[in-house]
Amino acid sequence: MTNQPALSEGMAETADRLLEESWGDEDRRLDRRGLIAESGLTIAFLCAAFLLLAVAPPGEIPVATMVSLGVAYAFASRVEFPIGAGHAVPTEIFLIPMLLLLPPSIVPLVVLGALALASFVDWLRGRSRFERILETGGDAWHCMGPAVVFVLAGAPGPTDSPWWLYVAAFGAQVVVEVVAGTLREWLSLGISPQLQLRVLAIVWAIDIMLLPVGVIGALAAEAFPPAPLALLGVAAVLALLAHDRNQRIDQAHERLEALQRERRRLQVAVHRIGDAFASKLDLDALLSITTRAVVEAIDADGGRAGAHQGVGRRLVRRATVHEDADLEPALRAAEEGALDRREPSVAMVDGVWALAAPVQAPESARAAGMISVARRGSAFLGEERDLLIHLCEQAGVAAANIDKHETLHRQALTDELTGLANHRRLQELLGQGVERYHRAQVPLSFVLLDLDDFKAVNDSRGHQTGDIVLRAVADAMRECCRADDEPARYGGEELGVVLQGVDFGQAIALAERVRAAVAELELVDTEGEKLQVTTSVGVSSLGPEIADGQALIAAADQALYQAKRDGKNCVRYGSLRADGDYPHLRLA
Repeated sequence: MTNQPALSEGMAETADRLLEESWGDEDRRLDRRGLIAESGLTIAFLCAAFLLLAVAPPGEIPVATMVSLGVAYAFASRVEFPIGAGHAVPTEIFLIPMLLLLPPSIVPLVVLGALALASFVDWLRGRSRFERILETGGDAWHCMGPAVVFVLAGAPGPTDSPWWLYVAAFGAQVVVEVVAGTLREWLSLGISPQLQLRVLAIVWAIDIMLLPVGVIGALAAEAFPPAPLALLGVAAVLALLAHDRNQRIDQAHERLEALQRERRRLQVAVHRIGDAFASKLDLDALLSITTRAVVEAIDADGGRAGAHQGVGRRLVRRATVHEDADLEPALRAAEEGALDRREPSVAMVDGVWALAAPVQAPESARAAGMISVARRGSAFLGEERDLLIHLCEQAGVAAANIDKHETLHRQALTDELTGLANHRRLQELLGQGVERYHRAQVPLSFVLLDLDDFKAVNDSRGHQTGDIVLRAVADAMRECCRADDEPARYGGEELGVVLQGVDFGQAIALAERVRAAVAELELVDTEGEKLQVTTSVGVSSLGPEIADGQALIAAADQALYQAKRDGKNCVRYGSLRADGDYPHLRLA
């Protein structure tokens, strides 16, 4: 009976744990350590076998019996019954007839040949690697002890062997297996000898139960030589039981691996959700992380997310996860269905199943976006649909919080009357521009305008008319600025804009466009009477004479008041001289 312990990653604490981790690794390639250990054991076994032949040369060899028992032994060696961290194989029922019916000195070589034949057949069938033949020497060591005992006893036949000879032979088998087996697994795989003894004890118990069956077969051979081959029936029964048990272990192992994969997916999904919570103030990050979490959690092949933007609430792509051309038609169909019905939708196109759900908080009237996932070959289960809906609802809550945060942020930085940035935001932009100028020499200019005679408008036409004028001038200024510019209400009737990356000449040109646009405004007051407004504008730019934000504002302010003194409705620019004075020039 041989023992074939399985591979362990490090030192296993229990045999069951070792079996769990190593099941299905029979086709693994031997590493360098394993090759050296197995080769050494096989060479040592061959040396011991030929030495035994030299000490006790065999007489006449019954070739037919040797071949038939060798083939039967090869078959039995492939009946692997799993026990703990290894396998028990019923070779004992043929080893005993070999020792009794053949010259015992040749038995080790017959066993080695049978094991090599079985390994070679496995390689031809694609069940193992060719280098596994090297393991046959380590597997054959169990027969060396009994062969030596029978040689020392004078090679008695079945009827001449006393009971104590079997006990002595089995004892020698145990000793050799303890030394060779534990040394083998320790050298090649690093498995604890204590764990090996635990497995070997079960193997020896099975061998003791099979030993009488082998003796009976050998005794029957004296009357009917082919009798030992009848023991193949016993081996076949054990093979059926072992096959059933191995199948059950395979199924259990597959379920275990599926559970482990599911656990890993869920762990990744949980991490994704944690990341989503951490990024709750960024809608793009929220949609991307939630989509990845959904794809991982329900084992989809890919997915994507979009956000509703613009006046028409158009769905705009914001995140993509493992999407390819095969998935796109099904994803689009599911998204269209969800948009039409405003609820989760399922679609199947060319064997690809897709599921889409709106990112919408419970009891919310408006969806922030949509997440859709797809996979090939299998529909989404009800629990997977429920999981997607739940995650989309949670993402919807987070998206609503993002929207509230962005609204509060805009309110904190926006002037309520004009919709322009407020004084606080203007100072932030100014600080950023000054820092970029000193770090990378990016030009920075500032335009400041003040409505001419605005107090008179408020006094004669009323404050409501004054608000109308301020909003109209703010809109005109916004239209004249670039898309990235943020015009601001500096205070009262003063408006300003920080121009990053704009030199002095460009700033003056923009200021003139603003002045002209304001002068061209066609306004009416609350009574329906026409109203004409103008503005005076001051411009300044950072440079050697103006080095910080406060100096920039002061220069623009001085230029603005110079425009007032020069008759209003004009643009002036200012620069600081060494003597602290501000010269002002009027545009031609």
